[in-house]
Amino acid sequence: MEELCMRNRRLLWGAVILFVVCLAACKKEKPQSPIPDSLASLQELFNPAYQIDADSIRLMIRSYLNENPITPWDSALLAHYREKDEFFWLNDSLVSDKPAAQVADSMLFWLGDISRHGINPNLYSVDSIRERLQQIRSLKLQEGKTMNRLLADVEYQLTAAYLSYVCQLKFGFLPSEHRWNDSINRIPLKHCDVTFANAALDSLRANPIAALRGAQPSSPLYRKMQEELVRVNAWGKTDTTDYYRNRLLVNMERARWQYALDKGQKYVIANVAAFMLQAINEETDSILEMRICVGSVKNKTPLLSSRIYYMELNPYWNVPQSIIRKEIIPTYRRDTTYFTRNRMKVYDKNGLQVNPHQVNWAKYAGKGVPYTVKQDNKTGNSLGRIIFRFPNPHSVYLHDTPSRWAFTLKNRAVSHGCVRLQKALDFAFFLLKEPDELLEDRIRIAMDIKPVSEEGKKLPVSAAYRELKHYSLEKYIPLFIDYQTVYLSADNNLRYCEDIYKYDPSLLEAMNNLNLKP
Repeated sequence: MEELCMRNRRLLWGAVILFVVCLAACKKEKPQSPIPDSLASLQELFNPAYQIDADSIRLMIRSYLNENPITPWDSALLAHYREKDEFFWLNDSLVSDKPAAQVADSMLFWLGDISRHGINPNLYSVDSIRERLQQIRSLKLQEGKTMNRLLADVEYQLTAAYLSYVCQLKFGFLPSEHRWNDSINRIPLKHCDVTFANAALDSLRANPIAALRGAQPSSPLYRKMQEELVRVNAWGKTDTTDYYRNRLLVNMERARWQYALDKGQKYVIANVAAFMLQAINEETDSILEMRICVGSVKNKTPLLSSRIYYMELNPYWNVPQSIIRKEIIPTYRRDTTYFTRNRMKVYDKNGLQVNPHQVNWAKYAGKGVPYTVKQDNKTGNSLGRIIFRFPNPHSVYLHDTPSRWAFTLKNRAVSHGCVRLQKALDFAFFLLKEPDELLEDRIRIAMDIKPVSEEGKKLPVSAAYRELKHYSLEKYIPLFIDYQTVYLSADNNLRYCEDIYKYDPSLLEAMNNLNLKP
């Protein structure tokens, strides 16, 4: 008797497998019978709850769909299951006895392993989906479920989880409104859109395992932080552990964000938090790294992306109005030699030079100043001997500086917002399309540095100075002024740095509020 029961169970399960295999190919116009004629003899074995109907499954899935999609992957789900009869998960791999072929289980593995990315594994309903899979595979229906309902649940939940998983790993888990601290600190970023979500479904259709592997962030910084997170978690729970873990969680999220501006083969990243700049050339696999000075806590350097188009040699400094009001006027009222000592000239609104001693500066304290102040382009100019300009609404730039002492400081948040470069000359050479000894020597001469090439030594110094005041790059170089309190140095080591602008806590709080922290 027991043997007969086992035989009937195997026949029943064999029929279920056959029906599941056929689901993806089923069309509405095909016969509604859940059992092919060749298996009609098995009809008496079926409880109605076990009968499988592809059209019923589709209707159930469509009942789950949000008619008002919130996210791009919601829109992709809605479009797919409304317009197509195709299933992604309901095939022979669902009940295969070959683990490698069980795509649904692979998906559950990746979802359950999300803690490797510094994300709470409870974000996805892994246990719920696994329970439904077990009911399907064991033919033990619970909670009044039918096989159709279970299959519909698994198909929908896996596809929804897959889309949110790949989109969030690719573009970040935090919504845009929780990413930046204030309005001036916003780097334009790419976002998951319907086009990307549809492409992700195409990848799933073509090769599910490859699609899941391809969703994993692959930057060297991200991989290093993943390894570091494992090491830090092994320490146990201490205040020290929490400090490093929180740094990693926040910066892994930042590392998932993608700049809207494409980096190309040559690009520049100025990391404000680390006081470091990296000029990266992927064609030559080289990195020019240098110290930088950035804006003080009072005058924060804005985070942005732009393009460096040209460099200017021996620039004049047009002093911003805010500095005139907040610093120059109060200083001048204490020391009337200020303008002379700093080689600054004052001009009225018509561009005519005026005597600063004849201006009633007290009248304009804290108000709009109807004068401009310009510093001569000589030795000691606050911009140094070279400046690198790029479009931005904040009037900040990368430039040289005569205040070399500042690069010895641990905390180099000392500027009014611009980024001062430790190796301005080397940076100028990096921006060139290709090495050019003569051009490099012309830049050196303009900066009062001796030429090094034989041809450069023949240049008349005065003529070279007059000729080279501006140099437009043959091709612009993308620039990103970013903020990362964990970064990868040029020697491929992970570095921690202080959160000088206190940007990390708000991100950490947002992750907590959205239950993203593991």
